[in-house]
Amino acid sequence: MKRTPVFLLTLFVSAGLVWMTGCSESEDPSAVDDGLYAREQVIDLNDDMGGYNLADESPGFGDQALIDEFGDDDEFMDPMENHPLVTDRERDREGNLRGRIYLMVTWGNLHRDTTITDATDWSGGLSVDPGVVVLKRVIRFEPHDRILPRTDPGLLTWESHTLPGIDGIVVRIAPCTSDGDPDAEPDSSNTIITFETEPFSTSFSLRELPGLNRIVTLDDGNAVAFNAVYVPPITCANGFLRGVWRNNPDRPGGDFFGKYVDQAGFHRGFVRGHYGVNSDGKNVFFGKWISRTGKFMGILRGTYDTIEDERAGMFAGHWIGRDRRIEGVVGGEWRRHDECRGGFFRGRWKRECRLDRNTI
Repeated sequence: MKRTPVFLLTLFVSAGLVWMTGCSESEDPSAVDDGLYAREQVIDLNDDMGGYNLADESPGFGDQALIDEFGDDDEFMDPMENHPLVTDRERDREGNLRGRIYLMVTWGNLHRDTTITDATDWSGGLSVDPGVVVLKRVIRFEPHDRILPRTDPGLLTWESHTLPGIDGIVVRIAPCTSDGDPDAEPDSSNTIITFETEPFSTSFSLRELPGLNRIVTLDDGNAVAFNAVYVPPITCANGFLRGVWRNNPDRPGGDFFGKYVDQAGFHRGFVRGHYGVNSDGKNVFFGKWISRTGKFMGILRGTYDTIEDERAGMFAGHWIGRDRRIEGVVGGEWRRHDECRGGFFRGRWKRECRLDRNTI
């Protein structure tokens, strides 16, 4: 039997993917069995919640390796946050708040392959033309990595080197018109975002950014992941997620774990789960969300598929709260390194609410 390829979280909810349903219409979501809080957690791909309970956990699930790998990233106080091209575009000419675009870029050894012994130089930059790039977080930068002094509001540059790990950034994109008019709407096709390093370079138009989820795997085993979210003026919480997955030699399928952050890169909490084929023959995944302190936040559940000769695929699903109601959606893309070590995922999440019911 062919081993079930692993999924993992990256975010891009595709209408073509099958979503798991919530409680049936005959169920009262508020009537939660007390046993669901205290029951033993045993992996079960046919269970409505994957075998998880609704109880709180220790911080980081009590896993120090998970905490070390997916702990806090460093906030960056960017002077460009107060640049007139940014502040002047907070509201339109009628005084209404404008939406914002955030982009997370991670590069390097995303699957944590410890056999890689040669360092990779990722020194380079990210530009917005015309516009401003505002740095919110740096991801996993080490002492020899640094952000270079800001002199051009449309250009962010850095020095970065990776070996078995990764580096990355979370930025806010503030587009503007070529003449700098704060009241005019920028042309989304003419505003270009460019990522440029020696190992890999690419460009996107502003029109492509909202909802962007893209992973590029390089010939040397390194990869670059781009994930973006559009935050409307009035919206519910949303953000990014990243992590790794691995096949389990003791059972079909495997396990995944990682973290989720808000749109500006602030660490919101951890996720841990499993995936495989259920009795109906569907590729399913389940996970448990917790906050940074271990508070129960929800149960993930959804489906995943496979593309590119079983080396990549997408996943889509939602999460439910303690009352078993759907609280939000998750989705994304996973990549496989090999059958033994598994791979990694990147994605986005979004809480559903009355003010903004759009999917991500």
